[in-house]
Amino acid sequence: METILNHAFAHQKYFEEMTRIPHGSFHEEAYSAYLEEFAKAHQFTYERDEMNNVIICKPASKGYEEHEPIILQAHMDMVCEKHRDVDFDFAKDALKLKLEDGYLMAEGTTLGADDGVGVAYMLALLDDQEAKHPMLECIFTVQEEVGLFGALALKKEQLHANRMINLDDGGETATCISSAGGMNVIFTRPNLQVPMQEKAYRLDVKGLKGGHSGGEIDKERGNANRLLARILYAVNAKFDMQLHMMDGGDKDNAIPREASAVFFSDAPFIKLEKTVREMTAVIKKELEFSDANMEVAFYETSAKTAMSIEDSENLLKLMLSVPDGLHHHSMSIEGLSTASSNLAVIHCDEEVMLNVSLRGALESYVDDLAITMDILAEAFGFETKHEARYPAWSYDEKSELREVMKRVCKDIYGKELTLLAVHGGLECGVFKALNPNMEIVTMGPLMEDIHTPQERLDMDSFDRTYIFLKTFLENL
Repeated sequence: METILNHAFAHQKYFEEMTRIPHGSFHEEAYSAYLEEFAKAHQFTYERDEMNNVIICKPASKGYEEHEPIILQAHMDMVCEKHRDVDFDFAKDALKLKLEDGYLMAEGTTLGADDGVGVAYMLALLDDQEAKHPMLECIFTVQEEVGLFGALALKKEQLHANRMINLDDGGETATCISSAGGMNVIFTRPNLQVPMQEKAYRLDVKGLKGGHSGGEIDKERGNANRLLARILYAVNAKFDMQLHMMDGGDKDNAIPREASAVFFSDAPFIKLEKTVREMTAVIKKELEFSDANMEVAFYETSAKTAMSIEDSENLLKLMLSVPDGLHHHSMSIEGLSTASSNLAVIHCDEEVMLNVSLRGALESYVDDLAITMDILAEAFGFETKHEARYPAWSYDEKSELREVMKRVCKDIYGKELTLLAVHGGLECGVFKALNPNMEIVTMGPLMEDIHTPQERLDMDSFDRTYIFLKTFLENL
């Protein structure tokens, strides 16, 4: 198979090999098996658990035998997003890599640099006989992108070090010092349909930037699910309308970029189109600077059944009432979001299902939003359940590990290490809960537009950060 990256650099080689093996969330078995075979081939002590988490241990290098061991940690699963017109099967196809202007991307899909880069760094270090380091406990987790489930399944006795480098966040010369907690609220109700004979119409919202529902939630980007509901509500205010289906978003941690609906109405197409066009103009003005490429398509289609008028209205009212976007920001750390929600997914199968992702720097923020969701569900005829709750990671003022990282950053780059408090959920919170004495720093190269098909990895930064990591380990 043709190679795109330079396999003379082990971290590049292992990253490209990873892109050839399917490893979406809940489908990490093949890559977990790859890691197991890697451990066997190198005669490392390892563990592969029932979740398919893998832990590989490498003895300290010569001269570091008495140094305190350290955990390296990254997740192996990736967000599987693609443009809807791209023919690609994440369950079996290798990613199609391309290099453009110093960036690595995948054609029409997410790249999985989040967190394939961390996995590649660990494999490169495990494979490097010349690297200088304390005993390494490399932990490869699964299902991070869908709720940190792999990390949450770990047990305290599986961890043998009190220091950890998480390789899932940073920005090359930056390290995270705290992260949000959160959970998902799932709304459901039966999808009761009645036969219909009126004309059916389809409405598509697309072309939005989307992005990570933690990292980009403060950027005023359009949420395709909510925008679709706004347009439909405007139609419903003027004409009789019954929904057949709504569908938008795929991942709870991604701001939805595309959404579609099919509905029935006895109103003339030209009048419906006029309302759609008017609302589209209003929304495009609002998104002029955040989502200039938003598109709305409206056309005739076919369907045979629909929800009742009441059920249709209640669904739209719920979608427009659910809090979506940024709710609180820090009064002490500039630019830090501290509470948000994301109307991430809607599907209409046997049930009407909405998934709303909640994030909060404080547990009380998450609890407060969850109460609001439950009240709204009851008001509009839905049930709720709370899933995938994960803990926040609070700032530790004192950290010897972070102080070493600061010195190494200054030596290599000639600049101060940037300390970041982030609104995304990190596995660091789970590890800190398992071991409250754990010192944790994060590292990672520069990348952009993660969780979208525009995801790209800065290759120079990918190389430099690996040197930074190796030098950091030498100094521990």
